Amino acid sequence: MKFRAFRALPVLGLALSLANSLPAQVLYGSLTGNVTDSSDAAVAGARVAAVNANTGVERQAVTDDRGAYAFNDLQAGIYTVTISAPAFSAVKQSGVRIDANTVRRSDVRLQVSQVSESISVAAAGLTLQTDRADVNVQLERAQIAELPIGAARNFQNLYKTIPGFSPPGDAHSDAGNPQRAMITNVNGVSYSNNNTRLDGATVSYPWLPHIVAYVPPADAIETVNVVTNAFDAEQGMAGGAAVNVTIKSGTNQFHGSAHEFHTNSKM
Repeated sequence: MKFRAFRALPVLGLALSLANSLPAQVLYGSLTGNVTDSSDAAVAGARVAAVNANTGVERQAVTDDRGAYAFNDLQAGIYTVTISAPAFSAVKQSGVRIDANTVRRSDVRLQVSQVSESISVAAAGLTLQTDRADVNVQLERAQIAELPIGAARNFQNLYKTIPGFSPPGDAHSDAGNPQRAMITNVNGVSYSNNNTRLDGATVSYPWLPHIVAYVPPADAIETVNVVTNAFDAEQGMAGGAAVNVTIKSGTNQFHGSAHEFHTNSKM
């Protein structure tokens, strides 16, 4: 028994080290791309800097021999990305949007420069995700704040806008479900197979796994990412939908909100 225990220690240590080194993709977003010159040859050693416009936090990376770079753990937000290399004009991309549990690709072509100059471009909208196979939908802050979601202000009411979802409904009594979490079937799969995470942590009720143990206020939610097919392995514990809720985070500026909602069946 002692021999088996000692033999298991290296395996346990390896597992723990891997767990510490792997980023939580459901909590962060990724930015990747290739840097080439005007002849489409890879530019190795180019410096890539990504600055969060809201917090000012800067992340840096260097392209490899293939001209590829990758940021795997960026906080969701709007970024300014600057790519520079010796003998090339620097390129600055503003308005690059990074969403949680989403891969954003930004390929850049550098131009040879004899003088100190830079090129600024506005990032284009993301039209097609080509780096991952999962099917996901993003519910944005504006949708959660402005679309009618009922007097309880439960963001789960918006599931009815996503293909494959049955209309969300109430479940159990107030004692069994004090959060008034809602249930729904996704693509014909049992509602017990849905998994909801809040900032990366699972918030399912262990005794009633088809309901969420905590429903955050709608005004506190930044985005809701819903994966309905071809889940990545890290999603786990999901057969119908993997829901990733991101709470609003702080920025360099003070901000807040106030609201008043009038709900009247007569109107």
